[in-house]
Amino acid sequence: MNRVERRPSRYKPYLWVIGTDIETLPVDELVGQRYRVVGSRIWLDTQPDQRPAVPDSFSQEALPYLKAHPHRLHVPGLYGVLERTGAPPILLLENAPIHPQAGELLPELAAGVLGAPPLRQANWLWQLWELWGTLGELGLARSLLEPGNLRVDGWRLRLVELWPDGEPPTLAELAELWRSLLSPLHLAVSEPLRSLVNRLDADAVDRDTLALELNQILLRQAATTTSRIALAGATAQGPTQPRNEDACWPQGTPSDAAQGFQIAMVCDGVGGHDGGEVASQLAVQALQIQLPVLLAETQNESQVLPPQVIGQQLEAVIRIVNELISFQNDSHGRVGHQRMGTTLVMAVVIPQRVQTDDGWGRVNEVYLAHVGDSRAYWITPDYCHPLTVDDDIAGREVVACRQTWPVAQERSDAGALTQALGTRSGDYLQPHIQRFVFDETGILLLCSDGLSDNYRIEDAWANYIGLIIKDIVTLDSAVASWIELANQKNGHDNTAVVLMQHKLLVPSQAGAETPVGAAAFQETAMPAGAKLYGENLPHEEVVPTPVDSQPPRGVPRWVLAVSGSALLVGLLGWWLLAGRSPEPPEPEPTPPVAPAP
Repeated sequence: MNRVERRPSRYKPYLWVIGTDIETLPVDELVGQRYRVVGSRIWLDTQPDQRPAVPDSFSQEALPYLKAHPHRLHVPGLYGVLERTGAPPILLLENAPIHPQAGELLPELAAGVLGAPPLRQANWLWQLWELWGTLGELGLARSLLEPGNLRVDGWRLRLVELWPDGEPPTLAELAELWRSLLSPLHLAVSEPLRSLVNRLDADAVDRDTLALELNQILLRQAATTTSRIALAGATAQGPTQPRNEDACWPQGTPSDAAQGFQIAMVCDGVGGHDGGEVASQLAVQALQIQLPVLLAETQNESQVLPPQVIGQQLEAVIRIVNELISFQNDSHGRVGHQRMGTTLVMAVVIPQRVQTDDGWGRVNEVYLAHVGDSRAYWITPDYCHPLTVDDDIAGREVVACRQTWPVAQERSDAGALTQALGTRSGDYLQPHIQRFVFDETGILLLCSDGLSDNYRIEDAWANYIGLIIKDIVTLDSAVASWIELANQKNGHDNTAVVLMQHKLLVPSQAGAETPVGAAAFQETAMPAGAKLYGENLPHEEVVPTPVDSQPPRGVPRWVLAVSGSALLVGLLGWWLLAGRSPEPPEPEPTPPVAPAP
């Protein structure tokens, strides 16, 4: 995992530029014999293989972009700094909301909501609220109050710049932004939002209630659509490795019996001798025991569980796995680099029942958890969005404001992990938990660094996604193709890949303006002879209507009933009875590779 990643030489990033007296620069002018002006405050780096210039110390204006590095899904990062004589330095921002081919800023949020489906509108509003809390902790919440600073990239909300708060902004200022968006919103979204805004004006709602009601707006819209989820996964030893320390779930396509709980996970073991293999297998097996218990309890709940509660419970499950691996290390006297551990990236589909105008509907929320440098990507025919940020030395140096991201990636220890499951006590573990409500058809790809190294996914995703979305190849064949790519182009490590296909089903009558219940949905037309992923899945479970309706609760009964210590004792007993070292999996035959487009 110590690697120096290199982008493809043809990659030339568009940069957002911050500085004085730069708007008047003519198009096509070359700044510093390197950066070509392509538009107002948008430059193209013509020499991406060369290290961008950076100062010995960073100005106050540059620090926010370094501290916000873990939130790259929504915010830009510092690429470089151009020093000027007698003038403030120029900041160059990468990962800005600029179209990668057109070189233009993506649409503003206010323009994006016009004509967007109600579910996507509600999704943007929820992301805005989450960023309000996240950036507020960094003293950057004011960045959300300027409409022109908010851009939309498909389903996700992105920021052009970051602005320090000075005085912390108030909820009343956020309500004023929401008020400006009410007119183009769909009635199903604007009416409950208008009620919230009015109550904020009257100081009649607190932050917790506000979060619960915004979540209800999102889930009610999600309940008016339905989707089908299919899974497939595999691991490979790689052409140069003596053993396979990667593990995943599922292996292949899950059987009908295993489809009841939709879970995807990838683990990449670390540690001396066979420790990495043991740790990754142990983590997958332990999670397979715990997660169905959690999912079964959520299905029995008659009330919507807020994201914070589910996130806390998932974090507790991950901590139990950490303690289980740590216990094995202690019992074998492993210390230092001999201690085994594993990375984890995991997607768990949480089904919830939601009251809508048409009755009770079902929503599939996807919770993504990760520790270490195994990654998750959301891929559609239009874009590939990295959803996770690695826990490594390079990222640590950026957050500490010591180096920019491009410079930190050149370190010889850039890919060394800063945390993994089992290597240390749970007191030092900080799992990352995210919640997604996908509003489009796409693929959630989970993988170890055997595939993601050297930007293989960012460079090749367009060659694969169309075949999957159009049902030209099966998920198993697509997984085999990704593994073949890893073996041919990287080849220095084991590889694990799991694909979770999210297929959004559409109404039988296109153009219906009112929400359509799940019973009125049908599959989109498939190409002749194409295999439908998940076609062997059981029919959608009929959700019983609860006897009564109550407001959302803070902590449900199962959170109190499920004891982490009891689970840990049970898992330890199971592990000791089953044997301290799981048998390594039998080598699988080389799977067929999907045809190249």
